[in-house]
Amino acid sequence: MKYIVLTPPDDIPNEINRIHSLFNDDNLQILHLHKPNYNLNDLKNYIKKINAQYHSRIVLHAYPQFLSEQHPLNELSFKLKGIHLPERVRQERMPLPSNFKVISTSFHELDVLINNAENYEYVFLSPIFNSISKKGYNAAFDMDELKAGLAKSNHAVIALGGMDKDKQEVISELGFAGMGVLGSVWS
Repeated sequence: MKYIVLTPPDDIPNEINRIHSLFNDDNLQILHLHKPNYNLNDLKNYIKKINAQYHSRIVLHAYPQFLSEQHPLNELSFKLKGIHLPERVRQERMPLPSNFKVISTSFHELDVLINNAENYEYVFLSPIFNSISKKGYNAAFDMDELKAGLAKSNHAVIALGGMDKDKQEVISELGFAGMGVLGSVWS
């Protein structure tokens, strides 16, 4: 089962040290860097603070300006693992960058997920349970429909929304390929 940690959208104290601990102590393989309020310089500075040995485990949550192969982030030789296309970016049908090893995306509707034929390393589906980090972002799926829908999907689907270690068995039984955590790690 894949275990993916998403950074908190807003900075928190000791965040970089905690990231290093996740990579070192917990052997985290994938960190989604999600800082929606960052500009390019903020993003560069944040990545520079993370030990270079971990850059190959970082997936960048992208915005249209970060998708170009000529983008300044690519000139810094960060050697990031991949890029995540938020739903709104995916819906704009922008060409996918070829310079990332992993490309992922997000879905919020089961039927859209099932009918999507794009090739992604994995995809997020949310919210599965009531979110820990986003108040009012509540579970949106019937568990029986979810299990049946996941069986029809051609994607490796990562559960997002309300995830903690106690949900691991349920997530596995439903047919998810893994879980993405945010609130349970950073709260």
